[in-house]
Amino acid sequence: MNALQLDNVTYTYPSGTKALQTISFAIEEGSSLAILGSNGAGKSTLLDLILGYKQEPGIRIFGKEISTYGRKELGRTLALVPQTEHYHFSFTLLDYTLFGRSPYLQAMGNPTADDAEIAYQALEEVGLASYADRSITNLSGGEHQLLLLARAIAQQSKILLLDEPTSALDPANRKKVLSILSSLHQRGKTLVFTTHDANLAYALATHVAMLKQGSLLCFGKKEEVVNTEMLTTLYATELTVCQLGTETLIY
Repeated sequence: MNALQLDNVTYTYPSGTKALQTISFAIEEGSSLAILGSNGAGKSTLLDLILGYKQEPGIRIFGKEISTYGRKELGRTLALVPQTEHYHFSFTLLDYTLFGRSPYLQAMGNPTADDAEIAYQALEEVGLASYADRSITNLSGGEHQLLLLARAIAQQSKILLLDEPTSALDPANRKKVLSILSSLHQRGKTLVFTTHDANLAYALATHVAMLKQGSLLCFGKKEEVVNTEMLTTLYATELTVCQLGTETLIY
């Protein structure tokens, strides 16, 4: 079954500027999709449409138009890891991760012991369990990104969406996040992430959608579309795809 399907999706800002033009592609459940493009290509707008933040017809999640999903049902289907998030209160890491359990709570209900265990296990998966009682105001930038990932893992959604998941990370934390996401994907999680990093796209994705100035330049399996010609067209600068042993390197 297709986890995500877009049929001629177009979006125009209230100012009249067209952000996306007739975007069509589909990925099956268990795939990992990289939405690849430079800044301003329309990646974040497309992610907002998939999340339902902006309304536009032609987007189906597991065969259903996104507009037909209820709030809690959508929360159990899609989870977002944003680039950053501002804190307004000094929660502990565990309490903050528990927000991922919101789609499963009854109205005005409190998290159960099972919810707390799921949240703790999510912190453990990203390596932050030993800080569960620490205030979120005392985190480094890398720890902050891992916490956002833990909250999304605790949400136990079918699809995990990530906006530039490694753009602000140092090499060590980038490697850690990549390892966690690879593990989630290997266990059957469907991933959809935006990035301008072709190396990240090739390392993590099974499929790549290249966006250029709001249009779909190409879509397909990464081995078919990530090549020197397409990347050079996408970024308007010469890029080379080469094989180094078992590694694919783009520079």
